[in-house]
Amino acid sequence: MATITIPKSLIKEVDRTAKNFGLSKEDFLVGAILYYLKNINEKIELKKELEIWEKASDEDFLRFEQKYEKRRYLRH
Repeated sequence: MATITIPKSLIKEVDRTAKNFGLSKEDFLVGAILYYLKNINEKIELKKELEIWEKASDEDFLRFEQKYEKRRYLRH
């Protein structure tokens, strides 16, 4: 197990919130860290997915433009 230092300005808030949830300070902090990691990983996955969609959209648009220009050229 690793040890971390929590700023004094934050420790009172952690103690109060843990008590309100009926949890030990340690259980509250572990839960908070796990919640944060889950959310940040979901954001990372969403960002990757959006980048894939954007890349696909750009490639599709370029192919459309190329086909359009080719057809326009063949008509003249």
